[in-house]
Amino acid sequence: MGNCLHNDRFAFEYLESYVDNTVLWEQHCHALYELITVLEGEITIAVEGRLYHLRLDQTIIIPPLCYHTVETNRKCLYRRVTVMFDRSAIPEVLRGHFPENHMEIPVFYCHSLSGLREICLSEQPAFYEPLAESLMIRAFYDSIQGEHISHSDEVDKWLEKLISYIDEHLCEKILLSDLAACIPQSKSSVCHIFQRKMNISPKQYILQKRMALANKLIRDGMSVTAAAKRVGYENYSNFYRMYRKHFGTVDSDR
Repeated sequence: MGNCLHNDRFAFEYLESYVDNTVLWEQHCHALYELITVLEGEITIAVEGRLYHLRLDQTIIIPPLCYHTVETNRKCLYRRVTVMFDRSAIPEVLRGHFPENHMEIPVFYCHSLSGLREICLSEQPAFYEPLAESLMIRAFYDSIQGEHISHSDEVDKWLEKLISYIDEHLCEKILLSDLAACIPQSKSSVCHIFQRKMNISPKQYILQKRMALANKLIRDGMSVTAAAKRVGYENYSNFYRMYRKHFGTVDSDR
């Protein structure tokens, strides 16, 4: 079961389902911040190779362009609230405290967000938009002032170097040999590290990140053709085909 509430600043969604096995829920990155809070059940979230285990009332805020997956940990009734938002939705006085990369991700307790469930399930969710936004402001303060929960294991140092290299050269042509040289290891080792830690190939990882960056640039007002060049596509037709595959549509150029 899923119920949604959208406005110009936030996209709220309440999800509820019974999970009878370990299921991969998500495998992607996107242009927006994503807040996930657990109302029932247990999940593990892998963000750029770092693992975070979340239980009741634990909340994570994943920055834009961070590749992540979500898995359930046990058979149970699973409830969660997710909220998608961009940086402009964060009060200006707080923006400097918010993470912009996978090295600074906060995991914290936030009891107030259970109220978003009732709002999403109400017959007139739009009536409660001001309350929903106030709950998000409270969550923003909790993420800064509350006790943070560390990620559960040490990230693979090679993977960390590979991700840093990709982030620094995302808009350039990146060859497998380039990645192998930055560790340094063999090309097959690079592929093995990504498959083991990220469940994706280096090529697909780079592609998803480029598409997410292009989506962010377009959302921020850049023309489609300029965004295509910015993320390293000289051939607009290739970019258009890939972008539509990921997002379903491409806004008309400006």
